[in-house]
Amino acid sequence: MLERIRLTNFKCFEDLDLRCAPLSLLCGLNGMGKSSVIQALLVLRQSFLSGELRDGHLVLGGSLTDLGAGSDLLFEEAVSDVVGLELTDHEAGVWRAEFVSASTSDQLATAEGEQAPTVADLWSATPPFGGKFAYVQAERIGPRKSYPLSEVSARRRDLGSRGEYSWNYLVEHWADLVPTDDPRLGGGESRRLGDIVDLWLQEICPGVHLRLDRIAPLDAVMAGFSFDRPGDIESRRHRATNVGFGLSYALPVIVAMLMPPGSLCLIENPEAHVHPRGQTKLADLAVRAALAGVQVVVETHSDHFVDGVRIAVHDGLLQPAATSIHYFERRAGRVVVSSPSLDHDGRLSHWPAGFFDQHEENLARLLTSRP
Repeated sequence: MLERIRLTNFKCFEDLDLRCAPLSLLCGLNGMGKSSVIQALLVLRQSFLSGELRDGHLVLGGSLTDLGAGSDLLFEEAVSDVVGLELTDHEAGVWRAEFVSASTSDQLATAEGEQAPTVADLWSATPPFGGKFAYVQAERIGPRKSYPLSEVSARRRDLGSRGEYSWNYLVEHWADLVPTDDPRLGGGESRRLGDIVDLWLQEICPGVHLRLDRIAPLDAVMAGFSFDRPGDIESRRHRATNVGFGLSYALPVIVAMLMPPGSLCLIENPEAHVHPRGQTKLADLAVRAALAGVQVVVETHSDHFVDGVRIAVHDGLLQPAATSIHYFERRAGRVVVSSPSLDHDGRLSHWPAGFFDQHEENLARLLTSRP
């Protein structure tokens, strides 16, 4: 499990040293650098999997992320053109590398005097380099009449960065059994992965059921949803395109959080298009994923999601030290990160200005006399 991420001269960070936990939350206004932390992990993974990292190159443009040219990557006020990345893992130890940020190249070469960064055997099987990994970006595929099939992606447990192979993954792994002691079972009777996904889908949007059909001649999966309530007759199947964005956006997030133990799961804006109740339920699933041995890093703008994590700590489901909360903001043009801790009651050690306080500000304004 990653314990720390350190970035030097990387995008908006002159020197960032970030503590990681089984469940890490990256919060803050838009454009504050939250996504840059995730991009650092993505660029390392795509550089490693392409084989270029072995030759001392950092690949900025790839299937996971496209950061442009080296000049786009370098911290604006950097006094040198060297970009540093450092990871600390509780088993694999410390991995670090420095690269020269060329102005026009989409590959960075190892800094002069530095050896090409080797990834030892232990790191090779450890995310973000190798190992089990899931990334669901903010811009997901959304409702479609059908979704693509890929045997290779299913075998590699690859959901696609936009979640496009999540349906394919479920078709292939629906009957996979989850261990009886897995906290993500959620009280359901079935241990099959597909049934557990359906169960959490109902938690997020009560009464919803997932319906999948494999269309072999077209190499596609047709996805749909049906609806019921206690005592009611289940509705007919509805195409994904006829039930809005929320369900299709939530599904890849659910599947990612149900990845096997030892996985690293990076999720941007899990709350997108989801009702506040569902956002809190997604936080509950993220907590249970962390308890199951999946390291979860979430970028979120949702106070409902953050509150869901705080409730889990308050209820004793998650220990305070098992989560890290980081709030990104700008002061005098520089990105500053505040990291309030939680106590056993789910209360924050301090509440940074601007940290999910808009509801209180809106309420205060509503309670004032009209002009």
